[in-house]
Amino acid sequence: MVKKIILVLLMLSLIAGAAFSGGQSENTGKSAKIGVALYEDAGPAVTAVKNYLGSLSGTLKVEYVYTVLTVTDEATNLSKIQELIAAGVDGIILTMDLGTTAIMEECAAAGVYVAGYLNDFAMSFNMAHDAVFGNEYFLGSSADGQLPTDVTIGTTMFESLLEYNKSNAAAPLTHVSFVIFPAWAFPSQMIAVQQFQGLVAEYNKTAAVKITADPLNEDTDVIPFQPVNSTYFTRHPGIQAIISFAAGSSFVYPSMLQAGKVDIKLFTTGFTGDEGYNFGSTGTGTFQQVTLTQAESATFALVLLLNKINGKDFPDMPSEPGLHSTSQIIINSDADWNIFKDHSMLFDGAVSKAMFTPEEVLNMTAYANPKATYADLVNILGKMTIEDLNQ
Repeated sequence: MVKKIILVLLMLSLIAGAAFSGGQSENTGKSAKIGVALYEDAGPAVTAVKNYLGSLSGTLKVEYVYTVLTVTDEATNLSKIQELIAAGVDGIILTMDLGTTAIMEECAAAGVYVAGYLNDFAMSFNMAHDAVFGNEYFLGSSADGQLPTDVTIGTTMFESLLEYNKSNAAAPLTHVSFVIFPAWAFPSQMIAVQQFQGLVAEYNKTAAVKITADPLNEDTDVIPFQPVNSTYFTRHPGIQAIISFAAGSSFVYPSMLQAGKVDIKLFTTGFTGDEGYNFGSTGTGTFQQVTLTQAESATFALVLLLNKINGKDFPDMPSEPGLHSTSQIIINSDADWNIFKDHSMLFDGAVSKAMFTPEEVLNMTAYANPKATYADLVNILGKMTIEDLNQ
């Protein structure tokens, strides 16, 4: 209620300012065209982000142009960005760090700003830092979860395993294996595996029933953005659970179905929309944890772009583009699933479930709100958990 009262007072002040000047307040900003370069063309995450950004369009005076990038072809990605520039975009929300050096050269030449979404830009940071982070048109990014310096997902996955075992003491899960994406693209996932393995070793020092975590098998467990190989299960005989830091709903579960291994429990990131049929105590109960990044984390990139387009920076804007972790929704119980279903846009794309109204997003910008700060914008990325959904 306090939040809504503050919002109403803000809007009244804007209206009063417009009336005093005899016209529309300039604080609503200028019209802008934003290119959104996603990493896939369909699915719940795409639907949610398109619906969310679309809900902001009128208030923020934004038109969107969408395209889809690849995870393997730099030339294709550059061509897609060139098409957005030719379409007259003022800024681009970028979800892929492949061909970024050439992309930033094109964008700088065209005067088009770029901000990241669902990406830690680890490759650019480590291999092309000056070309990307030294480019004045690159504004920073929010990651798909955690940066390598902030990894805790190994811990949360392990804790979910222990929670399952506590609830199923007669048949605990004591033998697990892993799946990750290549470290060059997602370095956080290798760190998460090491974190999980360390916790297993510590746990086994005093546990009456010990847990076995298979060593990471480079041939089968590190997947180049395609489903796990059919040999995965022969390489990991006797496993009772798979800990997939990669998007297991898309890249592990289909292989489990094909191999008839749905009795193995899956703790995973990612969401395709079908998990609910076999989540927790439902159906086969294959899915026991699902970890998700809210579509509303795109707010970070959008606000940074609109500030630049409107010629206004935050007073505390960092001198170098910032990379920031995004808190995630961790669903590991039937109760959590119901909260997610009822309150998250990712479940069904319903705009009524969005974490921020258009007016709230406008109030996050430097050009509409002189009290808005970069620190406050970053802060919203840390408030996208299951607990935040349930408030």
